[in-house]
Order: sequence, then C-alpha cells, then structure tokens
Amino acid sequence: MNPNCFHFFLSDLLEQPERTLLGQFIRAFGKEISREWRPTTARSKVEGPSIVVLVALILLLAVSAPVRGFSGFTPTAIRGAYDVTPLLQSGYTGKAVTVAVVNSGIDALFFDDVNGFNAEYGLPATAISVVRPFGTTGTYQELPDGETTGDVEFVHAMAPDAKILLVLVGAHSLLSGFSYVIDNNVADIAVLSSSWAYWGSGASETVQSYNDEYAKSVGLKITLIAASNDWGSNNTVPWGTVVGDFWTQHLPDSYLMPQYSPYVTAVGGTILTAGSDGTRGGEAGWERSGGGPSNLFSEPFWQVGNGVPRNGHRNIPDLALNAACESAYSFYSKGKLDTFCGTSGAAPTFAGIMADIVQAAGSRIGFLNPMLYSIAAADPTVFYDVLSGCSFTKVGTTNTVRYCPTQGWDFVTGWGSPDSSKLAQHLAPKAQIVPEFPNITGTLVGAFAILAAILVLRVCSRKAHVSDQRSRRSRI
Repeated sequence: MNPNCFHFFLSDLLEQPERTLLGQFIRAFGKEISREWRPTTARSKVEGPSIVVLVALILLLAVSAPVRGFSGFTPTAIRGAYDVTPLLQSGYTGKAVTVAVVNSGIDALFFDDVNGFNAEYGLPATAISVVRPFGTTGTYQELPDGETTGDVEFVHAMAPDAKILLVLVGAHSLLSGFSYVIDNNVADIAVLSSSWAYWGSGASETVQSYNDEYAKSVGLKITLIAASNDWGSNNTVPWGTVVGDFWTQHLPDSYLMPQYSPYVTAVGGTILTAGSDGTRGGEAGWERSGGGPSNLFSEPFWQVGNGVPRNGHRNIPDLALNAACESAYSFYSKGKLDTFCGTSGAAPTFAGIMADIVQAAGSRIGFLNPMLYSIAAADPTVFYDVLSGCSFTKVGTTNTVRYCPTQGWDFVTGWGSPDSSKLAQHLAPKAQIVPEFPNITGTLVGAFAILAAILVLRVCSRKAHVSDQRSRRSRI
C-alpha cells in the first residue's frame, strides 16, 4: 500500500481524533503516542517504519490483552488443553464432591495464598476443611515447600465447587493419609502427590498391609489417585526433595508407594504445548515421568491392552498430564505468583477433573483403573496418545534413556493424557455435556480488529482519491 495513504490516515487521526472511533480511542488512551508521533503539518512526510510501528501499536491496542512472559499455564489453559471447559460450562464443577488432599502440613501463608490464587484467576472461594488425624506435630510446615498449596490450587482450578478435605499427617507416613480417608469414608476422591518408601526387614509386609487397606476403597467406591513421581524410568533418577536415603540404595528389598498399588491410579508427566486459551499444540513425554514395573505387586487382571507389557507385574503410569518445568503450572505461593512443575501438579489436576466427572455421574465412580483400561480398548480417542519424549534412567552416575512412548500404552505416559469430556461421556453416560461455548470476548475483539482494519482501508482510499484529484488540478 502507498505510504502516503498511511500518512493521510494518521495525519487526520492525530490532528482531528474526534472524527473516528480509533481516533477517539487514541485521544482517550494514547495521548503520549499522539504527542510523540504527531506530524508537524498535514503534508509532512511520515517515515515508513514509523508508520508501521504506530499502526501496529493501534492494532495491538485493539486486539490484544497485556502480554507477559510465560509464567506457567493458567487454569484456563489447562482446562482448554484437556477439554475440561465443556464440563464446567455444562455445570459439572465438582459440586457436592469431596476431594481429600493428603500431605504432611501447611505453612502460615497457606490460606492467604489460596485466596490470592482465586483472586488472580477469578475463581470462587475454596471450601477447605482440615483434619490432623495424628495430632499437630509436623503439620505446620509444607514439605516439599509449596506442595500442599499447589495441590489444593490445582484441584480447585479444575473443580471450583468441589469441597477439599486436607488430611495432614505430619511426620507420619503419607500412606496413612489414604488409610484415614478409607477407614472414615470421608471423601469421594483422595489424591497424594508425594511418595513414601519402605525398605529392610519387614518392608514388603508393611507395604502389602497398606495395599490391603487400599483394597477396601473398592467397596466404598473411593477413587485413589497418586503422582507416579518425578524420578524417570523405574523411578531411579533422584531429583528435588528426597528425605533420607534414596529408595534404590536399598533394592531389592525396597518398595515405593502408593503409585505402584494396583488400587491407585498413577499419573505420569508430559510436556504440554498449548496457547493461553488451551489450544493444543502437541504433547510429549517428560524425561522425569515415573514409570516402570512394580517390584512387589503382580499383574492385575484388568491391566491389558495395546502396548501393555505382559510381564507379570503391575505397571505404571496409567495416564499422564502436564508436569514438565518448561511447561509449568502457574500457582500462588508465599504471597506471589510462581510456577510449579512435576507430577505433583499432574495428579491433583486429574483429581479435580475427576471431581467434575463424579458430579456428572451423580454418584461415586470408585476404583478407576479397570474402567480406564476398558475405555482405552473401546475408544482410544478418549486419550491424547503421546508418541515422543523418552524418560531417563540411572546407569552408574549417568542419566540415559530407558523408556520411550509408543502407540497405545507405554511406561512414560500410560494411555496418554485425557480428553476429559470424552472420558466423562464413558464414566457418566447420562450426563448432558454441551460443546464448548465460543469465547464471546475474543470474538468481539476480533470483530473490532476487522472493523478497524476496514476503517483504515476506507479512510486511506478516500484520502488517496482526494490527493489524486488535487494533484491532477495542480497540473492543469
């Protein structure tokens, strides 16, 4: 387009801003721009690059929200990427569902941080109750730092109307938190984002006793969910906060729980690529996604399907969600926004999704694993199959690749990540799930941008026409 056309348009805009909608916008919000770029006369030449920059600024004001550097995926992005939005828009928000979040403790800023998260992302207040089954010792500190805060925020982000029961066990075994939920039947779903290891004499009997306790959840229809952990292939690569010895130092008589329990749904990790609205750009396995065969529990009858090894062992993970630090979650901690990564983010996020689905079903869903494997066989589109991104293992002192994703089930991402609305259609077949509503705000902004562009072209065309007429008269 002729640069003079831009010049005529901008001269008119800046000299008589009240004559156009964009001019009024600039007069109201862009006085500094007007003063900086105002031509000295109506016919003074405006350099091409300056015009381009100014027009870009005008259009940016018209079509964009403030842009910040990547500070973690927001609830909106995660909801969009895993197709949670239709559930929420259909009224399935976790209402009347209780999710028990098991951890050691909370810090002094916990409630302020949760409120800050809600304020930042326009979420309703979180309905939280707290129990300390074994007393208060050790329950006023979060280990690892921010862990409980993140768990609660991620559940709430996916299920804003769910009730959250904090089960704080202090210095006791985290595994006893699930036991408390089961023994007292106090939640529909329980989630644990950390692991606990036992080794040495009597270790296998202790772990088996916990597994026997978890088996009771089947009859009560309580869904148990846990992080597969962030230690890569066979959970052999330590990272983050490891209290005491690393469990592999004591193999073969060393056992990691609760993720290897066949009664627990183990959630692995991925690297998610998505837009701010959740538009999916792809997903890969995370190198630290915990996965591999159990060294204690045998192969459950239901763990079959495309890609599932027939190795005689319980194999994890069962599915996976975003966990990588390069695609971290946004959360609120210590009075400010921060980022959070690991399967400790993936597991509570999935627990929140399941709270929506439980509400949609109208009753508890319970033992989830047999249903997941049956659904994967009947309708593989329920999961986004992840086909790239391998997990580490430890060989001596070196991290090397061990497991890689394949079509169907694999040791990195299980069945892949969930399309939550499709999963709900199988788990809650009577639910009325409407398609995702269009983003009205985005649509209006886009329409405004188009109208603004048309306005620019029409004004330019008119000014160019008048200029040509004047030019012809001057030559006569």
